[in-house]
Amino acid sequence: MLGQRETGNETYVRGLLSGLAANGVTVAAAIEPGYTPATSPAESNAITWLPLPSSNSWRRLAFDLPRLAREWRADVLHVTYIAPFTSPCPVVVSVHDVSFRRYPEYFSWRDRLLFASLLTRGLKRAAGIFALSGHARDEIRHFFPDVHAPIYTGPGAASASYKPVGPASIAPQLATHDLRQPYFLAVGNLQPRKNLARLVEAFSLFSQAHPGVQLAIVGQGGFRGTAIQRTIDEHRVSGAIRFFGYASEDQLVSLYNGALALVYPSVYEGFGLPVVEAMACGRPVIASNTSSLPEVAGDAALLIDPLDVNAIRNALERLVADPALAAELSRRALTQAARFSWPRTADAALHAYRAACASSAGGNT
Repeated sequence: MLGQRETGNETYVRGLLSGLAANGVTVAAAIEPGYTPATSPAESNAITWLPLPSSNSWRRLAFDLPRLAREWRADVLHVTYIAPFTSPCPVVVSVHDVSFRRYPEYFSWRDRLLFASLLTRGLKRAAGIFALSGHARDEIRHFFPDVHAPIYTGPGAASASYKPVGPASIAPQLATHDLRQPYFLAVGNLQPRKNLARLVEAFSLFSQAHPGVQLAIVGQGGFRGTAIQRTIDEHRVSGAIRFFGYASEDQLVSLYNGALALVYPSVYEGFGLPVVEAMACGRPVIASNTSSLPEVAGDAALLIDPLDVNAIRNALERLVADPALAAELSRRALTQAARFSWPRTADAALHAYRAACASSAGGNT
């Protein structure tokens, strides 16, 4: 739901809304109480913002979302992960990834219980399921074999704000956080799945030969997020690492553009939106060779084994030692990023919505 600063999830919802608006679709979006989204002139006529009366998740599922769908006479209700208990219209459920099944140790017992019960129930009732990549689609089919709803694929994209910019736009953001160039950038919540502890360990080895290079980490706290700080303390690299916490889109654009490369060593991703954002800014990318990331990065990234600290360190070394390689990856990055767009994702969503409505009219939902 918009307004909760859920980083990638919220960015995806916002991008999909903009894509639907660009395709001439009238859409309503539930938002947090007191949240006022920034809206372009083109979107203002297409998107209706519906503030919910409460931030309580259970009330939202039991009462608020069904009521809004009914009052607004929605043709389709599109939700992320957890569907409401009842709905006056067909429901399409987005499942960004199933990391909670593939790597349950990365989640609290509460989250595992929530997903195990509510997600399974919602998927069995869904008229359609929306995945962000072919890998995510296949994982849903693997872990939920009893779910028979059709699965559609609609990848993420970078907004128009993500593009190459000059030094004058970058400098203020770097100065605010005492960040100097050159630096590598990592973007992702501070949770074990993002594998930032191994990145810190690899960076500590890299720093022995390159003490002038910094590492910037953008990400909010998450389950077991304190392990990253322990790793930093253990390897004594706190002076070379800068934390940004939550970053706005404008901040991210500057940080991507100023970086030597985005380093994205996540163990598991349903898509990996920062990879596309960095590529849209024309920056080299180091990414894991697992899950959806090879699909998203194409030939525009150095792919590494995320569990191999030396492999991560070697990739950092290669980009610093080989400017020609960095320049070639930058060129490929812009080409790869252009393959993703929110209007194309919106087209896939519209196909899912029409199929859900047709299925409902035929009495199959």
